[in-house]
Amino acid sequence: MKQHMSEDLLIKYLLGEGSNDEALKVEAWAAASSANTRKLEEIKTILETSNRLAQVSPMDETEAWERFKSKRDTTRNEKVRITPMRVYANWLKIAAVMFLLTAGGWMASYLYSSKSGESAGWITLRAKSEVRVDTLPDGSILHINKNSTLTYSRNFKSKRTVKLTGEAFFNVKHNDALPFTAQVEDVNVRDVGTAFNIKSRQHNTEVIVESGTVKVSRDKDAVQLNAQQMVNIKAGDKGFSVKRNSDELYNYYMSNTFVANKTPLWRLIDVLNEAYGTDIRIENSALRNAPITITIRLQDSLNSILNLISLTTPDLHVQKAGGTYIIK
Repeated sequence: MKQHMSEDLLIKYLLGEGSNDEALKVEAWAAASSANTRKLEEIKTILETSNRLAQVSPMDETEAWERFKSKRDTTRNEKVRITPMRVYANWLKIAAVMFLLTAGGWMASYLYSSKSGESAGWITLRAKSEVRVDTLPDGSILHINKNSTLTYSRNFKSKRTVKLTGEAFFNVKHNDALPFTAQVEDVNVRDVGTAFNIKSRQHNTEVIVESGTVKVSRDKDAVQLNAQQMVNIKAGDKGFSVKRNSDELYNYYMSNTFVANKTPLWRLIDVLNEAYGTDIRIENSALRNAPITITIRLQDSLNSILNLISLTTPDLHVQKAGGTYIIK
């Protein structure tokens, strides 16, 4: 007996709108195994619940979209396949399909929300062991680095505000009438439409602008950053010091490439330590500012990368002591 049965046909059967032949086919399929019977019962429960929730659900379009994405990602991790279905004309069919694709995980999503830390006014996006690429309701594109969290307001269409913990690159959709604001610790980064990177580690916030213009502020201090400019803000700093960004290492988690162009060795090593979660130390102080020009792939092993770096500078030698790499 063929084990696959389209959810399209199962829904028609449960709604009583299938033909006699289709009904016989579904019943034979359900009788073929206990797994098939369970699936039919699960879809029946979903349809019944969607009928109720379609009338009482308070969720708006943005919230439903995000909960669908969260549920979709969860089911993908569990290797559960959600089959796309065509939308029926009947409103009950529409409710059933929307429930399967967006609200099908509402009850589970409420549990998910409490576990993920969603509050009444915010939606949470988390990147754990891998970089997460996502799109906000306004079309802005995010690259959220590993071990980082971003939340945004549920009423995003009228309040483009996000909160960041960790690091993310923002490619913001242009909207003069509704500026985009990213909040990280006590720092605000306001933008109308541009591309920029924000990183916050150990109360040190770094903002790098790739294109366009942003306004960075904290309390009464504020500064405007243009393309290829950056600012580092530490706790207790009075005023901001704008610098020119001289490398492209900040975007390694998007490009999967480390591009160093006469980059000081210490800067490259700092980024490698962050990217690989390793401990590389420069013990030869004369080498700290040695200019390094090299292109490295993120998927390369750390040993290969350090060997390549050593080839660029004759006086540079790498030794390994336990889990630590020492540059002498």
